[in-house]
Amino acid sequence: MLQKRASLVILYMRILIQYIERQKGLRLWRVFYWFLKVILGIGFIGSGLRKMPSVKFTALPIDNPVGLFFEGMYATGFYWNFIGYYQIVVGILLMTTWFQKLTPILLFPVSINIFLVSLSLQMRGTPIITACMLLGNLFLLAWHLKTYLPILNRK
Repeated sequence: MLQKRASLVILYMRILIQYIERQKGLRLWRVFYWFLKVILGIGFIGSGLRKMPSVKFTALPIDNPVGLFFEGMYATGFYWNFIGYYQIVVGILLMTTWFQKLTPILLFPVSINIFLVSLSLQMRGTPIITACMLLGNLFLLAWHLKTYLPILNRK
């Protein structure tokens, strides 16, 4: 039963890949792909720069849940800086052709985390922005889905 479901999933993924590969031929989607890469790259670099040593991410006071969260993250020191360095590196890679198939995978866990933090802290308006960021990342993953299929195929 499980084998049959796995085969069905692979079949659906192949159909999806065929559709995506046809869409890649359209200029509109290619322009949108590069637009997303640049916008997400700039956003990640900008956010990463706000996590450098001695730079506070927000000026909100700690009596605000968002301010308290970011103050706690800032207090971790190197971990907070590491997230910033990671975002800067991934942002730069995203805007280049180096590792263009790997970069959406590197971006995905960070995008999910940012989205979940914005939801859990009930930041006004921010979940909409972070959801768009996550959808953009999913688009980039779908764009390279054909490349990822061998990783997902168990044979």
